[in-house]
Amino acid sequence: MDGRTIIKRILVWITIAIILGYSMFALYGYFRGPRILFLSPESGFSTSTPVVLVEGKAIHIATLTINDAEEPTDLEGNFRSRLLLSEGYNIIKVAAKDHYNRTVEKTIEITLLPQVVATSSRQMGTTTVRKF
Repeated sequence: MDGRTIIKRILVWITIAIILGYSMFALYGYFRGPRILFLSPESGFSTSTPVVLVEGKAIHIATLTINDAEEPTDLEGNFRSRLLLSEGYNIIKVAAKDHYNRTVEKTIEITLLPQVVATSSRQMGTTTVRKF
């Protein structure tokens, strides 16, 4: 083989490598799919406050829903929503769908502890505990 043939083959292989590399870069979002990352709260969280702030980041999404209600995200995919918990065990479902109709669903399990209020009466010297 002469020098020109070797240079042509090297240039062809470099061109193929560049095309394949760019294709992988352009299709990375398709291969990876939508993702949801939670900042707060963690699953298994217990609280005595009935309002909880759910916040996180959604990556490669078209729509995001929290408990089947559509939730807006900013340009970076950050979301933030205040939810009212019922007493006891609560499940918060966060779902995201990308432009290719692939979905991902994550859940957060939170327990709302009953609020206990203690009142004391000085006249009788007794303490009454009420559960709300």
